[in-house]
Amino acid sequence: MDERSVHDRDLDALIGQPLTPFRRVVLAVSGGSDSMALMVLVARWAASGRIPADVLIDVATVDHGLRAESAREADWVAERARALGFRHTTLAWSGEKPQSAVQEEARAARYALLTAHAQAGPQPAAIVTGHTADDQAETLIMRLGRGSGLDGLSGMSPARPLMPDSSVVLVRPLLSLSKSALQGLLVRAGGTWLDDPSNDSLDFERVRLRAADANLEALGLSNAKLALSARRLSRARQALEVLTQEKLSALVAVHGGSYASLSRQAWAAEPAEIRVRLLARLLDTFGGFARPAQLSQIEALEEVLAEGRPIAQTLGGCMVSQGWTTLRLYREPGRQALADAVLEPGREILWDRRFRVAYRAPEEGDVEARPVSVRPLGLAAYATLRDALDDAERPPARAAATLPSVWCEDRLLAVAGLPGGPLTDARFIFTFLGFDRVT
Repeated sequence: MDERSVHDRDLDALIGQPLTPFRRVVLAVSGGSDSMALMVLVARWAASGRIPADVLIDVATVDHGLRAESAREADWVAERARALGFRHTTLAWSGEKPQSAVQEEARAARYALLTAHAQAGPQPAAIVTGHTADDQAETLIMRLGRGSGLDGLSGMSPARPLMPDSSVVLVRPLLSLSKSALQGLLVRAGGTWLDDPSNDSLDFERVRLRAADANLEALGLSNAKLALSARRLSRARQALEVLTQEKLSALVAVHGGSYASLSRQAWAAEPAEIRVRLLARLLDTFGGFARPAQLSQIEALEEVLAEGRPIAQTLGGCMVSQGWTTLRLYREPGRQALADAVLEPGREILWDRRFRVAYRAPEEGDVEARPVSVRPLGLAAYATLRDALDDAERPPARAAATLPSVWCEDRLLAVAGLPGGPLTDARFIFTFLGFDRVT
């Protein structure tokens, strides 16, 4: 694609293909040149008549409240969004602001606000950002400086689920274009943009990198070459992910989502890189909303497991135990309180990133239908059920204690992940999300 301009014939490949799988599209527009160009390009695509009738598009601006001008800037974006025919919403980051790691905390708050906003409408939903090839190059250098592995050095992916069931996905359609190309597009379209003064502050890592652009270019580390490396590394990462998925299917049993188990001999036969990736996927799948494990922690645990001796260790919200023949992993019950959620008839919820729990809509005249509570089963309740389970399907008690269960006041109605268990209620459907989700 010609970076100097984006022709109408390019819009289907650049904008249409990434966005048409979604029922709702939320454009994250801050007012900077990248996001303003994104809004103009999506408006051109929408005006082309090729947009599916059931795709809803709106614009959201996050007001972080870190500068006095931020509210006025959000209003400025709103005016231009409405002029292009888009509905606009300002999402305010309220409450006390952090004193350190401000950009990291602001980023986390921004995606949390955008995700909640996207969840309020039809799904699947896309949150669309204006990240460019320049951002990709900067990301690669920053991650290289932190000693990142292949996944980190692959850079930002064009699409990444923000929810484990892919109901909300972060989409970056402009990664092939440079910032200068987008600014040129805006100028030719008669548009303008806002310059964030924080982009001139050397307190921030990205700003320091941009200040070093000329030196990096002289060393052959141009943004274009770095972005090319990221694309090639991403290709290798995708191949490893396919292999990892195949190994998960072939080697790992998930026991209804109560715990994962695999043969230690089969585990040991895999290369170290595949063992690390298997462990990372297991931790992500069973760790729920716990803080994710870092790569260095996963590598350290893999090295301990590779020694072959029996151990039990916690990491990433999971208990990992290795016996002489079997490796087991399940949600850790005690470190972080698990959710206690209210579920209404006819609704469904995502519980601890592991299960989707649905409550069938009541039939006409069903006076018994009323809200229920979804919470972890607990050790005491499991003790009343375990003797009725088949020995071969009986999970470890601490694993069973973390399963979602449905209660009406103090009466237990149903439990997920206990095949052949004594409690079944057709009104409630438990779906373990498993390994098929993209992470």
